[in-house]
Amino acid sequence: MTAAPSPQHHPMFYYPDGTHVLRVENTLCKIHGSILSDKSMTFRDMLGTNSDAGLVPVDGKSDEQPIVISEVTAEGFELFLSVCYNKWRPYTAKMQDETIFQLLEVSWKYKSKAARDHALDQLESRRQAIHPAKLIAISLKYHMKETFRYAFSRLIPLLLNDLDCNLLTLPVWNTLAMVKGKLDIHRRIVACEPPPMIHSKRCQDRRSCANDWRQVWWNGMGRSLLDGRNPLSYADAMQQFHQVDYGRVCPDCWRHMLDFCKSEKAFIHERILVEATSQDLAGRLIKEPLFDDVVYSVDM
Repeated sequence: MTAAPSPQHHPMFYYPDGTHVLRVENTLCKIHGSILSDKSMTFRDMLGTNSDAGLVPVDGKSDEQPIVISEVTAEGFELFLSVCYNKWRPYTAKMQDETIFQLLEVSWKYKSKAARDHALDQLESRRQAIHPAKLIAISLKYHMKETFRYAFSRLIPLLLNDLDCNLLTLPVWNTLAMVKGKLDIHRRIVACEPPPMIHSKRCQDRRSCANDWRQVWWNGMGRSLLDGRNPLSYADAMQQFHQVDYGRVCPDCWRHMLDFCKSEKAFIHERILVEATSQDLAGRLIKEPLFDDVVYSVDM
């Protein structure tokens, strides 16, 4: 029977002057208890219990009797230590989505605000490349309100049939369906009812101008918003709308109405509804942790 390989010292996080030896999988790390205690409530409790009671710790004083760290991978723990020792910069360039999720996991497990903040900074720089349903799932798992609100807003333009229902909880799914239903009704109203024409003083045929404005709105904007195969967003529809033939609409009236439409006042209802709903839902589903992981020294 082949003997198990001996645990190896970590090339970066085995400090000769460290105070505690930790074993993660087959790797030994010798760390400074004060540093981990500053960055993690879990390690503050773990490493401080014996010393606070005036007892000598049984484990962690030698390679032969390390403190065994379970339920975390060596890679995940290395990321955690890199934040604790402020040596995370070499990891940043190669940090992928799953690496960020690992750091979120260890920050949650060890109640570390420093690790959580760093993971959130990295996630913010990459979140546009991550599917919003995945972002919703990790936001709920790790209690991240701002990420949840961002992800929910990105779900709105997507078709329900294209979403993975396993990543969305029932409250999120029901709320999403409700919001999309309300926005669909509002979109139809906007598509069929153009903004009232405000005529220029130079407009010489207001009746023809107003009649053509309604027809131009439906042909250029209404059909784009309600296209059965490829409905456009308001911003994309506007890109096409300003290039259409505006018929007998007075040029000055046309320019004025284009400026009004580009201000997106017609669709401000959509933005307000999505923002308010996502904020309310995040408040009901998520309670962000308050990790008290900063030790303040007081001069006496």
